[in-house]
Amino acid sequence: MREWQGTAEALTKELKRQIKYLKISIESPALRTIRSWRAKQLLSQPKGQEFGFRQILEGLATILLLKKGWTLAAIAQVLPSFGEDVLERQIIAEAQGQDPTWLPAISATSLPLPTGHRPAMDLAEDAVVLLAQGIIRQYERVLPGKQIVRQEDSTLPPELYQAMCKLGRLYIEEGQSDRAACVHTVLDNARYPLAFDRWGLKIFNQSDFRFSNATIIDPDLRVPTSDCAEIANLSRGFGENNVIEHRLYTELCDATERLGGRRRHKAYTALRELFGRYSLIGQRQLFDHLVDNDLTPLQGIIIEKFFDLVPDIWLIDGLAHRCAYCGTLMRPHPNNNLFAQGRCPIRQCIGHELPKVSETLDPNKDILRIAKPQILMYWTGPAIDELAIFDIAGQNKLNTELYPESDLCDIAINERAIGIDAKSYTSPVTLALRLNRSIGGLIYYHRRILAVSDRLIEDNPSYISTLKSTLDKKGDPTSLEIMSVSSVIEFLKKMPYANQT
Repeated sequence: MREWQGTAEALTKELKRQIKYLKISIESPALRTIRSWRAKQLLSQPKGQEFGFRQILEGLATILLLKKGWTLAAIAQVLPSFGEDVLERQIIAEAQGQDPTWLPAISATSLPLPTGHRPAMDLAEDAVVLLAQGIIRQYERVLPGKQIVRQEDSTLPPELYQAMCKLGRLYIEEGQSDRAACVHTVLDNARYPLAFDRWGLKIFNQSDFRFSNATIIDPDLRVPTSDCAEIANLSRGFGENNVIEHRLYTELCDATERLGGRRRHKAYTALRELFGRYSLIGQRQLFDHLVDNDLTPLQGIIIEKFFDLVPDIWLIDGLAHRCAYCGTLMRPHPNNNLFAQGRCPIRQCIGHELPKVSETLDPNKDILRIAKPQILMYWTGPAIDELAIFDIAGQNKLNTELYPESDLCDIAINERAIGIDAKSYTSPVTLALRLNRSIGGLIYYHRRILAVSDRLIEDNPSYISTLKSTLDKKGDPTSLEIMSVSSVIEFLKKMPYANQT
């Protein structure tokens, strides 16, 4: 068996034989499934070679882990960490009903041992990167609703476990008790900027610590932030497919691509605008929007993938309160004196601090739906600035397009003449790190403008200067014009006059 080699079809037959031999109560995968697993790199078949014993083990492990509720992305991350002998023992243990842990062995070098050769700053940054990765991994596990967060080393993502170890070492080296031993405490603290007293680590407040302003989990929506995604991707071992924003974008593109041709770009823009303007919507209004934008073929996917029913617990006196500034659903808040009518959960919205209700909706008169938390986090919040810029451009009769060609940029002016991207990263450093990696679709525009939220600049007056200082001094990042959103709006207001001269 250890010398076995064969094609995808032969592997399909061999897996079926091994499942029967091991008496495992699982279904044998079809040939098409085997090919899909190979494409997703679950099966480490060397290029140009046949499948071997290693792929038999990987196939059996994949089937077993899928039965336990794992996602394919999680399985793809864990399988390469096992040698063939360990992988074989894990499979046999599963077949014998021993329920083994599938946590990869953590090397001693990753534990908080007093090696003394690494500066504390490097250790702190490593801890934060691992924390961001671990939180995304943990979020993916609990998202389907089949798992919960447990204080057990065997069930925690290895990245999160390692982050807790390194954070614990930082506390101890600063003469404090270990405040990172409980995963629930760490996740709660992650809702606050790293420099806050909540963390209580002096090193996070040092001027040369890159991530001081970063918040890893959104405090209200409880989902990983854009900062979290960017920090997580600093490590080459962390794939882009595991970033939540990327997954949402992929699902949206998969849906709109079914319409084909230019129609898919129009559909993409219509849906993104829907999430930005009408994240709280009655079902009749939603269906009308789909009809008006020729999106009825996607009706089922849109409702299932991107919207939830408004839960009763978010109603106030039996009604849904719409935020006057961004249009989303305001949530009940413990501070009834300040937020008697609810509070907007979107941090980019002024209603987050200064609540105002535009209208109340009765769930007895229409089925009410709210965009999923991830949509609110990654699209609805940033759309506040994006739509403000787009609307001003339209009012000034500029040739403008929103989310052109399925999101090359946020706003295009005069086709490829000007591309504008609005950004709302709380940390200018993490934004710069992303732009250093790629400026995205702005590369296709003659003039490339980056618009930074005015609220971020109010909170951090040095935001733009910090961003510019962290950007690479050569290559594509040097072509970016960085302005506040209000400056971009003023620039667009003057454009028609400039065109006349």
